[in-house]
Amino acid sequence: MQARSVGIITRIDVRDPKGYVPAFVKHLSYKVKLFLDPVTAGLCNSKEATEVDEMYADLILVFGGDGTILRSLQLLPKPTPILGINMGEVGFLTVVDPESALYMIDDIVASFEVTERSRLAVKRNHEDLPCAMNEAVVLTSRPSKISHFRIHVDGKLMEEFRADGVVLATPTGSTAYAMSAGGPIVDPRVDGIIIVPLAPYKLSSRPWVVPGKSIIELELLREDKESMVVVDGQYMVNVGTKDMLTFTRCDTPALFVKFGDKFYDLVREKLT
Repeated sequence: MQARSVGIITRIDVRDPKGYVPAFVKHLSYKVKLFLDPVTAGLCNSKEATEVDEMYADLILVFGGDGTILRSLQLLPKPTPILGINMGEVGFLTVVDPESALYMIDDIVASFEVTERSRLAVKRNHEDLPCAMNEAVVLTSRPSKISHFRIHVDGKLMEEFRADGVVLATPTGSTAYAMSAGGPIVDPRVDGIIIVPLAPYKLSSRPWVVPGKSIIELELLREDKESMVVVDGQYMVNVGTKDMLTFTRCDTPALFVKFGDKFYDLVREKLT
């Protein structure tokens, strides 16, 4: 693919002492049509800012960490290839440093390949919630309170258990909250959904990996326990015993600029 227009999104508290973001903007301004989010526009002293939900571009550059990409995915008006440039603390989705990206940006804009990452569709009863790039977490509204969950996979009872909550993650999200809760690391190429109980009462309640085409239904069984579902740490909504939460593969995957196969390198780098 070729990019004739590029959107640039920058983490709100980004540290850029070497001025990489303004350098990208200046360099690309002669080559493509640019859309700058308000933070980027402020860094470049530009009066022309575009909100993320109005960025209809061929390519999106995200300066920050994984959290910045997760926020951007919730806001972008259409599926758009993203190149994550690591200027944050965590970088499983931000795969290249700013110096290398600046060196290669002309080649990337001229011709790049796209890789798809599956997302998780989340539904409360008949209401569609935002799709999750990493995970959807169901947990009690009050800290340190245990709840009671029942999970069916494709109509069959998987498990009924008491726990602080449940993480339902994509393979991409397996290195995030799910991993911290004791779930497995799953290669993003695997077509699966990870289910991880949070601090379960019984030691027999273990993480599961189910097929990516599964329909997962989750019910809350304790009427006295208010709970919520949190999508990628960006969106939350209250749920109760009268609600049915359904999780399936999202019809629209996230799109990323293909930048080599660095998953195992990133895992070794970030987790050692």
